Amino acid sequence: MLPEKRFSISLLCVGLGGMGLGDWSSAAKVKDFKIVAGVDTQKKARKVFEEKTGAPTFDDFTTALRNSKADAVLIATPDAYHAPYAIQAMEAGLDVICEKPMADSLENARRMHRTAERQGKLLLLHQQLPWRPIYNHLQQMIKEGVIGTLRQMEFDMYVFSDVCLIGYRSKLPQLMLQDLAIHHFDLMRFLTGQKCERLRVCSWRPNEEGKKVTATTSVYAILEMTGGINVCYRSKIRELQDQTGYLGRIAITGSRGSVIATDDKLHLQTFKAYANKKPPRAITPKPPKKDIWQSFANSIKTRKPMWTSSGNNLKSLEMLFAAMRSVATRKTVELAGKSAKRGQAQKRCKKKS
Repeated sequence: MLPEKRFSISLLCVGLGGMGLGDWSSAAKVKDFKIVAGVDTQKKARKVFEEKTGAPTFDDFTTALRNSKADAVLIATPDAYHAPYAIQAMEAGLDVICEKPMADSLENARRMHRTAERQGKLLLLHQQLPWRPIYNHLQQMIKEGVIGTLRQMEFDMYVFSDVCLIGYRSKLPQLMLQDLAIHHFDLMRFLTGQKCERLRVCSWRPNEEGKKVTATTSVYAILEMTGGINVCYRSKIRELQDQTGYLGRIAITGSRGSVIATDDKLHLQTFKAYANKKPPRAITPKPPKKDIWQSFANSIKTRKPMWTSSGNNLKSLEMLFAAMRSVATRKTVELAGKSAKRGQAQKRCKKKS
């Protein structure tokens, strides 16, 4: 029997510093990926990439696309470039692995998804959180009914960070929503297995002496998910005390008990155990069978969309832009679905009457 041929996916990496550095470094460790070229406007980032991969670099995406034989492209640029680069890559015949959020607008994200469908290409989103062992294990516990029928989720993330003061993120008017919330909204859907019906969100900038901050640094939100699950979401990146770290603290309560996820640890407490005065039980999360980059490779090889493919991720992005509308209007926003259609029907009836 001949030895199994090693499958290699040639990868063009766009955006080599910051998040991109972590992304292409992770991809390089997976045997299925072969990095063939990189793109960045910064010489320092290109130099590091060349030294570590031995692959050539370019300062222009179109030139790189024309001069490198790639099967897929990794896009880790600021989100304003996601749609044009991804669409150009897919029209050139490449699959795409794109950083979050998928695009800077819902329409651009939909254009990306339509292009992927039209061209028969995969558009995969680099949403890291569902691949962490703690959240994979937590989702499995929920599926198995360990805490019964879900009732509510409390999602808190408090850190102290200067991202609102430097770089392109400091110029995002809705920094907390545009940069971080997409991770959290994605995780809410992943854990509950439900979609958002309506939400009410408020956000604000800090009032720090000696600091001028134009980006929002705090968000509070109430989200109503299908299945009767309510989510209270709070996040802040200028918290001086009671910091949770970027993973945050998630408390999920069901009809049988609750589980808290924090610092890569799970703690389970049931109503029955509490009544018997037993302490919460600590649980060590089991890692998923495949990590994110192995899953990307498997999806490209099998041509099967994964959980964070564009069609699924659009639902999280719809939550994000609905949240931004809620902030702007100071009103509850209903998302597309039965509730929104019901509201539209009621409006039509009022007009007729």
